[in-house]
This record gives sequence, C-alpha cells and structure tokens, in this order.
Amino acid sequence: MEKTKTIMTEMQSVEDTLKASLHRVDGIEKKLKTKLLTFENRERLERELEEVKEVLKRNEEQLKSLRHENTRTFMVAAALVFACFLLFGLYSMFFGTI
Repeated sequence: MEKTKTIMTEMQSVEDTLKASLHRVDGIEKKLKTKLLTFENRERLERELEEVKEVLKRNEEQLKSLRHENTRTFMVAAALVFACFLLFGLYSMFFGTI
C-alpha cells in the first residue's frame, strides 16, 4: 500500500533532515577545533563538512520551494471560500431568503 505524501509531510521530512544536518555540522566543527587530529583525519572531516553543507543548502532550497507551494495552495483555498461566501451573500441579497 503506497502512502501519499502531502506538502506538509514533505516539509516535515526536509526539516528533520535539516536538523540532522545541522547537528552533524556542529559535531564536525567541534572535532575540527581539537588539535589532536592527524592530517588525514582533518582532511577527511573537512571534506565531510563540505558535503554536509552542500546537502544542507539543497535541503534549505527544497524547503523554501515547498513553503512557497504550500502558500500558493492556501491562497487558492482561501479564494474558493471567499467566492462561496460572495455567491451566498449575493443569492441572499437578491432572493431575500436566509
């Protein structure tokens, strides 16, 4: 059975990934501050830090686009509700029954 993904579930998933990436960046930066690292370990951690920052940037862009899409969906729903109330008001005004 396939589970359908809504915009909100996708946004939550991306936000969770962002939190995990930020936590990983903090951990790597703390490890890099220590002077007890070998040259190879330092280079490996710096490469990993760059990769995590790239993932972080992609996820931030994806979250921004999902929020934009969510806003657009909300505006369409609000416009439909407004149109329904407008039509009901016009009908009540012209036919005088409520």
